Amino acid sequence: MTSLSEELVEVVAPLLIEDGLFLTRDVETYKAKLATGAMKAEDWLMAVENALAKEEAQ
Repeated sequence: MTSLSEELVEVVAPLLIEDGLFLTRDVETYKAKLATGAMKAEDWLMAVENALAKEEAQ
């Protein structure tokens, strides 16, 4: 059984990808941290920087 937080991550994660804030691979990496509230500022920064770097490379 999944928790409400895990269910919320399943709803929010595609939006983060769609808006270009996270890469698909990063969402998979950070899902557990998102669900438990363990994401640190450094994690958010790294995920967004990765997404921006990929966008700039295209």
